[in-house]
Amino acid sequence: MSQQDRNAVKVAIDKLGYDFDHFELNDFIRHVERVLRREIILLPFAFDPGLSALWVRAETAHYIFYNDRTHAIHQAHSILHEIGHIVLNHACRPLDQVLPPELLKLLQTLQPQGRLRKAGLPLRQDPEEQEAEMFVFVIQKSLLLKQRQFEVMGQSSSNEALRKWVDSMAFDV
Repeated sequence: MSQQDRNAVKVAIDKLGYDFDHFELNDFIRHVERVLRREIILLPFAFDPGLSALWVRAETAHYIFYNDRTHAIHQAHSILHEIGHIVLNHACRPLDQVLPPELLKLLQTLQPQGRLRKAGLPLRQDPEEQEAEMFVFVIQKSLLLKQRQFEVMGQSSSNEALRKWVDSMAFDV
């Protein structure tokens, strides 16, 4: 990803006008909804391993399905990744051939359009997937600088004695 692409992602985040000093995931989502004037509906779903999340652009709202079988940190990352696709106005793709039948029935549409977040090399080579990951990275870095990483990552260690040491290793800004 070029520096120009990174800067474009930062500009898109800045245009949201969100105060990351007080970041909370649900508050951020509500803010993005207000800015875009479109509801974002989060829905947990028991995806098979390897599928982290899914964004579906519907007529009246954006739907983000996230894998409820993964750790809360991974869920938050996946949700922010999908919001990145929305904010960056990434292209939607047909999803009807890749979604589980029970999810297709839930969507009540014959031709759902959106994006999948699935593990694998092709995603790493897709420029829009890289941009969505950069979106998450820029937000996470901002949260680290403002000492708000707990809001996305939770507590680094349940062991009080280890927490300061673990925090210093994992969160180098």
